Amino acid sequence: MVKVVAVIAKHPGSGQTTVLVNLASGLIRQGYRVLIGELGKSEKLRNWLGIGSEIDTIVDGDITNYSRIKTRILSSQLGIDLLPLVVEPDTHKTPLSLTHLEESDYDFFLLHPAGSEYFKFTDTSVVSVIVCTDLSHDNELGELQALEECLQNLGKGNGINLILPNKINTKEWEQNTQQLFILADHFGYEKIADPIPY
Repeated sequence: MVKVVAVIAKHPGSGQTTVLVNLASGLIRQGYRVLIGELGKSEKLRNWLGIGSEIDTIVDGDITNYSRIKTRILSSQLGIDLLPLVVEPDTHKTPLSLTHLEESDYDFFLLHPAGSEYFKFTDTSVVSVIVCTDLSHDNELGELQALEECLQNLGKGNGINLILPNKINTKEWEQNTQQLFILADHFGYEKIADPIPY
């Protein structure tokens, strides 16, 4: 069964793509097969994977089985595969259902949403949601609370599974620490990863 993990960022430059590619690389090294679902085209993601931006496919809403999905998968030099996904404008959903991926031999399907594209991916059961955060923002707690509420309303389990404080203000350690404790007090210390300065 394919395990779906979403890596989300509320702010640009919070390390979403870096974390996702490193997670995928670690899984590959452990012997797992990994497919990244690219929700919204990301030049940075494609650069990490060594896939040129001129190479593109369009998901046209007519994906009825894995053989059609397979023709749209791009292979990278890292051994990580990429599936570009385009959200249908009228329905605000992707035409891909997780049941189509069950026919594949992938172990993990990692979602890389751009902006609010994640909320349009409503037909997929996610086992884990990782949020890369920026501790230099004053209202990070409010934004993450709103994100968790949206995830719960979409039926994405308990919402956020892990908060990764990836971007900090190196000149404001007191503010970083204060923000970290505020997030930990609300979400629980077990959901906060050790800060990794980006």
